[in-house]
Amino acid sequence: MATRGEPKAHRLYLLRHAEAANTGTDWRDVSRELTPRGRDQARQVGEVLACQRIELVLCSTAARARQTAELLHLNAPIRFLDRLYNAGSRQLLAELSGVEDRVRTVLVVGHAPGIPALADNLADRQHSSAEAMALIRYNYPPATLVGLEFFDGWSALAEARLFTARHG
Repeated sequence: MATRGEPKAHRLYLLRHAEAANTGTDWRDVSRELTPRGRDQARQVGEVLACQRIELVLCSTAARARQTAELLHLNAPIRFLDRLYNAGSRQLLAELSGVEDRVRTVLVVGHAPGIPALADNLADRQHSSAEAMALIRYNYPPATLVGLEFFDGWSALAEARLFTARHG
């Protein structure tokens, strides 16, 4: 806990959507929905996040990401953004830079390779958890969740301490 005079940390959680079907209800990739296993993964991640006081969820509009975010059952507003569909790490970071600094804890639900790339790009190698870094170094399967912590505002986010990682 921050004491008087110490800045309070911001927390960013990055979640790759849960397991999705190989094909959608039509020819578009955006329509692919979660498998039954993916639905279970999303619910389990929701249990992990339940006590994290998520204040805002930024989510891709792809069916699999939307379903993942909804199945988390978090008590936070969800902003569904077309720009997050298959967004790269730069686009994800641009979206985060617009978050108001009074919002302390944000979850982004998106896709590979953008979510894994952002986690890797932000992780401060010196202060991050070695176990968390090792878990995501070569493998970032669906429903993988990471937590990052930093003290500057959202618009200054360039590096953060990776404090947790969990495969779905």
